[in-house]
Amino acid sequence: MGALELREKWKQSIKTVDIRFLQMVDALYEGYFKNEVVAYHPDGTPMTRQEYKMALDTAEAQIDKGDYISADEFEQEES
Repeated sequence: MGALELREKWKQSIKTVDIRFLQMVDALYEGYFKNEVVAYHPDGTPMTRQEYKMALDTAEAQIDKGDYISADEFEQEES
């Protein structure tokens, strides 16, 4: 059975399964994608989806605290 057939089968089945089954499928889905490489660190090492989310959360917290520099300041540092 190919991907299209499986997707169609699950679209129909999803309407009839109970909450316990849905929770198990959700846990499987999250576990499958948690360790997927989605980006790379500046040094070139792979970054998983979980690491990427943590990096985004850290960056957002830094922005909220005002812990950042402007693009102009960054360009001056590079000179």
